[in-house]
Amino acid sequence: MTLRAVRPVVLSLAFPLLAALAPQALAKSGKITGKVDASPAKYLKETVVYVTSGGSPGTPKTATMNQKHMKFIPHVLAITVGDTVKFENGDTVAHNVFTPDVAPYNLGTFKPGESRTHTFDKPGAYSQLCSLHPEMLAFIYVAPTPYHAVVKPDGTFEIANVPPGDYQVAIWNSHLKAEPQSVTVSAGQAAQVSFSLSR
Repeated sequence: MTLRAVRPVVLSLAFPLLAALAPQALAKSGKITGKVDASPAKYLKETVVYVTSGGSPGTPKTATMNQKHMKFIPHVLAITVGDTVKFENGDTVAHNVFTPDVAPYNLGTFKPGESRTHTFDKPGAYSQLCSLHPEMLAFIYVAPTPYHAVVKPDGTFEIANVPPGDYQVAIWNSHLKAEPQSVTVSAGQAAQVSFSLSR
């Protein structure tokens, strides 16, 4: 049998093995779910839930925040330390992006259809502002781990693919606070945790 003939046979045997291992790998992780209540409720939409430590940051990713209809979209974006955000101008007017927070930056002014990027190397909350339109405001929360989620409008959240273990789950909100909570994640299971935000 020639080398060319052996290679397809090896690959044909490897693919079923990899397919069988993939579900097992996924089954080894769990998730964290729950609900957040806020008082006043108007600040609920500006909330991120995240795991404070544990796990590998993984491969850096690129997320997108657009400026359209004179707003930042999304209003709240959660990323991991080392990730990059691509800021797009989807409006018909020029925009700017800057922040005074954590590690300040100013990406300058860019025209409709243009974009700028920024890589976030320090964890924390970054308000996103436009010097040309002071009414525009958004938030980027840079989490220390890849296990994070922006809460949904009803306050629910889900953090997927969390390795089994004991964790501290914390919460960030633009105006309100809540104490971190301990949670144990088991393989293939959903750990539950809830928060009540207040001043």
